[in-house]
Amino acid sequence: MLDHIGSLDTLPQARRISGTECKILLYWAGSAARLFSYLAHSSEGGFSDWESIVHKYFSNETLRQGRSLDEIVEQVCVAKNGHDAFNGTVISIPGCKEIYDYEREFGEFGMIRTVVSSLLRETVTLVQATDGIICASAMALEGETLTACNKYTAVYPVGVQIGPKNWSRDGLIEDERIRSYLDRHAKDEVLVISFGSLVFPTNRANFQALVSTLNEMKYPFILIIGGMHAKKFIDASDVENIQSSGVGLVCDTWVDQQAVLQHPSVGFLLAHGGWNSMMESFVQGIPLVGWPLAPGDNAINVALASTRDKPIAFEIMQIRTGSAKAKARRGGPDIIGSEEAVRQEFEEILRKTKEAEGKRIRENTQILASELRTEKREAARQVITTLAFI
Repeated sequence: MLDHIGSLDTLPQARRISGTECKILLYWAGSAARLFSYLAHSSEGGFSDWESIVHKYFSNETLRQGRSLDEIVEQVCVAKNGHDAFNGTVISIPGCKEIYDYEREFGEFGMIRTVVSSLLRETVTLVQATDGIICASAMALEGETLTACNKYTAVYPVGVQIGPKNWSRDGLIEDERIRSYLDRHAKDEVLVISFGSLVFPTNRANFQALVSTLNEMKYPFILIIGGMHAKKFIDASDVENIQSSGVGLVCDTWVDQQAVLQHPSVGFLLAHGGWNSMMESFVQGIPLVGWPLAPGDNAINVALASTRDKPIAFEIMQIRTGSAKAKARRGGPDIIGSEEAVRQEFEEILRKTKEAEGKRIRENTQILASELRTEKREAARQVITTLAFI
């Protein structure tokens, strides 16, 4: 079994050692919605045919417009729509509401465009060259999408990667400050903010708008900044502002997020849309407030959760940048991206988490949590048994 990141050089060696009789499977630690994009052609909402698209632009002098091959490759892989630039193409992924091509990412990613392009190309090659994919998703959450992925290759959904011992509501929170803070608050009252290990909002004005809105609304929250990048983008003055407000709490060390999410006073998780964090939250019945930050899967994951027939998330949209700062396919207000628009959206979403809509989303998530657990115990176990006999 190979990981879906960084395994391309390993694949031929694995084939040589194991021979043709041994199946080589890819482990996909992400959503089926993102996986589908690597499997399907651009006419079907994917980008697995990126090479033919590059050839179309490079082989035609008029279309080439003086660009190098590398430039065209990068532009085609950023657009991911069968063209070399965003043009409002409607992307239809089975099981997800339609989005425009520029909504597949939350915005521009500047200096790392080349890295993103390289990873995309490697991953397309891997999903096509291996004998099947073990996917860390569940039919309860992405049934239609997983079924669609099976059109292209064998996909084995093994369910949430959180074991039953972490499903209870009595997890031990070792950090006394966090435990004491949560114990002081009512059921479903606290917002946990955690952007994972690798990302943090780089737009300081947007982050400060979130904090000031929470303080003004007297909305209890815990900000977890144990990740390697968080401390690079948050000032000591921001931390002091939170700690002295009497509203929020800052934790600047690693914490057991699963244990925190098990506490009954936690009502929502505000996170970046990474698949692991989302699944940790959903299996506990905790819905999401999604703030996509990383290129790749964040935007599509949050869209999946917030636009399903029974939503399990709110999506923050005014924080979009660049090409993504445009009309959303699902409707709603224009995405302006100004500080005032961002602040107004924070206030609106936070208010909704306390009202009837937030209650419905929480109920939807609790139903999903039960389904995810049942599937892990039953159907996913059967999938694992099937894998043993491949």
